[in-house]
Amino acid sequence: MSVKEVLQQQYQQIQSEWLRYQNNPYEVERVHDLRVSIRTLRGLIKFLKPALSTSIYNQLNTDLGEFAQHFSDLRDLDVLIAKVGEYAYQYPEDGTIYPELFKQLQHRRVEKMAQTLTEESRVIIEKYLDKVNITLKDLKFAGEINQGNMMAKEFKRRDRKLMKQYHNLDFQNYERVHHVRKRAKTLRYSATYFADYVPKKEHKRVKRAKKIQDICGAITDAHVIKHQLQDLAEKTTSQSKHEMFMKIADYQENRVAVKDVF
Repeated sequence: MSVKEVLQQQYQQIQSEWLRYQNNPYEVERVHDLRVSIRTLRGLIKFLKPALSTSIYNQLNTDLGEFAQHFSDLRDLDVLIAKVGEYAYQYPEDGTIYPELFKQLQHRRVEKMAQTLTEESRVIIEKYLDKVNITLKDLKFAGEINQGNMMAKEFKRRDRKLMKQYHNLDFQNYERVHHVRKRAKTLRYSATYFADYVPKKEHKRVKRAKKIQDICGAITDAHVIKHQLQDLAEKTTSQSKHEMFMKIADYQENRVAVKDVF
């Protein structure tokens, strides 16, 4: 399969996940799978950046990013609900406030979900989809990307840079952790979907990238969740809710541990 065919196939996956989400937006996996499909194509485009003109790369990256942004708050809320659920499971004795908390969170989820399904949102989202489709159909690479060793070289270059950044990473710096997480995703997606262009001996690096992605993902999720819970605590007039939100925030932050990936 050619590089362009891989990109077109992933674009079709986005379209399918967008339809599945519209059919059943209440299912958590639908928004998750939609965002993963968008992230995957965006990661492949980032991997191919050296072979693309600056204008084409910026166009695709921006359109896919704007598309994904429409579902960011909803996905963050789904992660929050899941983490609060984990806490409630671990500490069932903490009182009878849980049902009220989940009712509040689910109400917020319905509101966020509805925002993605308004006629205005659908028009904007499908505009970005159409723009990406047109750009991909007319996509031209700088040189014959399907031949030679450009892909393998880019894979090795990205792997070396990822490991250097991870070695020097300050895990208290959320912005840097988030950046490394994105680089790990790009490396992982490219090795998976461009497998025909990456030497088999290099595939062992994919597992390492996945571990880095998971570690950084846990840290970034905890960061986002903590701020969401602190925001909820500040807005509530209930002392018991305030205390519970802060307890869960501390619990999430303390559960994150950095592990060696080597």
